[in-house]
Amino acid sequence: MTDEIIYQIFPDRFYNGDRNNDPKGVQPWNNNVDRDSFLGGDLKGILDKLSYLEELGTTVIYLNPIFQSPSNHKYDTENYFKIDENFGDNEMFKNFVKECHKRNIKVIIDGVFNHTGTKFFAFKDLLEKQQFSCYKNWYDVFSFPVNEQGEVSYRACGGAAFLPKLNTENKEVQDYIIKVIKYWESYGIDGLRLDVPFEMHISMLKRIRECTDLFIIGEIWGLGGRYVPKYFDSVTNYYFRELIRKAVANQCLDGAMFIDEWNIIENQYGKHIYNQINLAGSHDTERISTLCGKNTKKINLFFALLFLLPGIPLIYYGDEIGMEGSNDPYCRGGMEWDKEKWNYEILNNIKKLIKLRKEHIELRRGKLKFVSSKDRMICFERCYENSIIKVFVNFGFQKDCIEGKILEPLSYEIEKY
Repeated sequence: MTDEIIYQIFPDRFYNGDRNNDPKGVQPWNNNVDRDSFLGGDLKGILDKLSYLEELGTTVIYLNPIFQSPSNHKYDTENYFKIDENFGDNEMFKNFVKECHKRNIKVIIDGVFNHTGTKFFAFKDLLEKQQFSCYKNWYDVFSFPVNEQGEVSYRACGGAAFLPKLNTENKEVQDYIIKVIKYWESYGIDGLRLDVPFEMHISMLKRIRECTDLFIIGEIWGLGGRYVPKYFDSVTNYYFRELIRKAVANQCLDGAMFIDEWNIIENQYGKHIYNQINLAGSHDTERISTLCGKNTKKINLFFALLFLLPGIPLIYYGDEIGMEGSNDPYCRGGMEWDKEKWNYEILNNIKKLIKLRKEHIELRRGKLKFVSSKDRMICFERCYENSIIKVFVNFGFQKDCIEGKILEPLSYEIEKY
């Protein structure tokens, strides 16, 4: 996966390709979103826009949850073996994977196995039969009776009553999850992103790793060296995002500090650093345009560091055209398809970076060597065999010089040797 470019899609918000499967009460596409609103995006909509994703340079699509669920985000799973009816059906998904593969685009889906929704069959049985339910040990119940109202008497993800946490140490639960993974693997998917895996029992992670050759990404917000490569191939490198935020968006690091913090990250993953997911934002963060105060130079430099340093770049839908939005749910607005509202400086910069990565293996697999730092500037090399790409970065607000290269504020330049 080291050579790939990932594009993340929140299905309800990307494009409405089939109005016949719209949820009840669907909102107009450009409405402001809240935690409960539906816009009607679906798998047909993504298929309709595959040419857009190809032109951008996408080689992997990562889908937020697509299994049957009553919410717009689908993290409260109701049926793990069924595509949500508002997105299509199982046959539509099988066709979706085939169409993506025809275009050499891989497909990664979200695996929400730490918790279920309250409409999941095992939890429904628990609510009905209480301590006599044969599924009572599928969850961590503190006391009976179990109910969804008032004081929650079971362990829940984030303390949210609508997300009862599975007991992932339970062998029956593990067997069920493995069955789910193998089922969707038969559809030809290429990878699995595990939601909050740090809350799952380590024996569950071990069994997932052993049962499949899928590319496994763990949602980790801190340093994930203890998981890679033992349990996951990759983690969501939010730690790296935070480093760039401090350097570029907040201007509170100098070049030497940047290098010191990068070394902490690289020491975590060693040679596996090339498989970690470099992201500017996701469905769980404010959008990069909002984070950078709509400063296009900051946004472009933010992406440059994600693409030019080791790791797999991920683009959250709409970030490539400058969409705005504070944290959940406002970072989950409907994709802007009116081209007159696109920020082409950001889009063209991302296309340039994707082209550079595809043309130069040094930027995908090359060993990293920091050459020097000065004030808010760094210079580094990506070396592959006998070829070197040299990168000069100025993340400060003043014109400055490093290694004989004069750089404008918030800019980068590349040379090949």
